[in-house]
Amino acid sequence: MRPHFISCAATLVLIAVACDLSMGIPPEPAPARIADGIYVLRGSGGDITRENGGRVANITFIVGPRVVVVAGTGISYREGEDIIAAVRTISRLPIRLAVLTHPDQEVIFGAAAFKARGIPLLMHRHAADLMASRCELCLRNLRALLGEETMSLTQLVSPDRIIDASQTIDVIGRPLRVIATSWSSAPGAVALFDGATSTLIAGNLVLNARIPDLRDADVPGWRHTLAELAAMKCRHLVGAYGPPGSCADIAQFARYLSDLEQRVAALMRDGVSLAELHDRCDLPAYAAWDQYGSLHAANANRTYLRLERKLFE
Repeated sequence: MRPHFISCAATLVLIAVACDLSMGIPPEPAPARIADGIYVLRGSGGDITRENGGRVANITFIVGPRVVVVAGTGISYREGEDIIAAVRTISRLPIRLAVLTHPDQEVIFGAAAFKARGIPLLMHRHAADLMASRCELCLRNLRALLGEETMSLTQLVSPDRIIDASQTIDVIGRPLRVIATSWSSAPGAVALFDGATSTLIAGNLVLNARIPDLRDADVPGWRHTLAELAAMKCRHLVGAYGPPGSCADIAQFARYLSDLEQRVAALMRDGVSLAELHDRCDLPAYAAWDQYGSLHAANANRTYLRLERKLFE
């Protein structure tokens, strides 16, 4: 029976891919296995564009003895549907939980497709509050950028399960640790740790070879969180962006935050104004990272303002 099931599932995915291509929507990539029962749908990275359909973030799912848990739901209802279809090419077990690891648009708007199938959504309270306060505007902007066809049926939905602190959940048939931060990369950002495979699904807490967006970050809190995550010495690590790695890669990511602050602090001591910062804040060691051109200068501006505020505290 199982070979027949997989064949049918693969056929359905091929049909879905053909339909998506005809509508100009890129298909979801094939799931890549990184550990026993851990699969990643790799995002394209880069900026959100019509060409990539906004599918820039990684989506991870865990196949347990009983059910499946998905981390991230994609940027649209259609991507949410494609994620669910991709899971079915690997396992016939039901999806029993979707975790919204952080309140970025690339991972939250596909939640409506999960909600429509009765799959509960888990999110930290602070992240849910931020999502509710601004994501209707985000959705309007995405409709304008990506088009009504790509964003059809997409809507903002509320999480079913709200958490306020780290906790262990037993959904899939073995324990998963939800690592909650009150405020680091974003308010209420969380990670998932599967001890059985030593896999950390880090959301936007850790990115691999990608410049982070500091818009919602508390950098001192983030550094503390990164130190705690690095101490876990996980064998496998999947962030919301970039290729999978391990906890050994956290040090390089944390170094960007430190080097950025040191660079901006030095420029401030040299009397460089905020208006001059854009042309002086380069960090060549990170120039090859995804989103360096889009986000690094803005990160330097935010760092400048944060350090300036500290001078008057």
